[in-house]
Amino acid sequence: MNISILKKDRAFILQISEEFFQQDNIISKLHEFSQFGIKGWEIWLQVEYFIFLSNHPQVKKVDREIRCFLDGRKSKIKRSAILDFMIHEKNKTSAIPLEIKQDVSPTTCLRNMLSDVKKFGNIKYTGISTDRNLWCLGVHLGQLKEEHYEKCMYEIISNPIGNTNYFYTLI
Repeated sequence: MNISILKKDRAFILQISEEFFQQDNIISKLHEFSQFGIKGWEIWLQVEYFIFLSNHPQVKKVDREIRCFLDGRKSKIKRSAILDFMIHEKNKTSAIPLEIKQDVSPTTCLRNMLSDVKKFGNIKYTGISTDRNLWCLGVHLGQLKEEHYEKCMYEIISNPIGNTNYFYTLI
């Protein structure tokens, strides 16, 4: 993968994620989730993110829940998997694949993110227009520990979500 494309994709995903998590309605919902101890809101997050992306001026089109076939030589158990998003930027020919995870625990969230990156390493991108790396965006309560950064083979970028106890992390 071209390092320049990787850097541009990372910067793009970080920029739109920062914009998304700065919205008052998102911050308000996260406060309510924390206040009432609500867990399992990953689908809500995906739907809100989809709507945000669909209205973003830098995004041409967003596909959600794309069924992808897995390479049978690499994945003996499952034949297919669902990819959360394919983000088509304006003036680009291929799309950025993105998975979203949510968990209260930073450790569990990161583990699930890494599992998705591994799983989607087995995708046969037949009929899907991308030559770009999969990105995984996770939202969790509290900060990742320093040891997570040291042990992970991927670059981890984790930022606080303003005036909440939540963080979003990109790998």
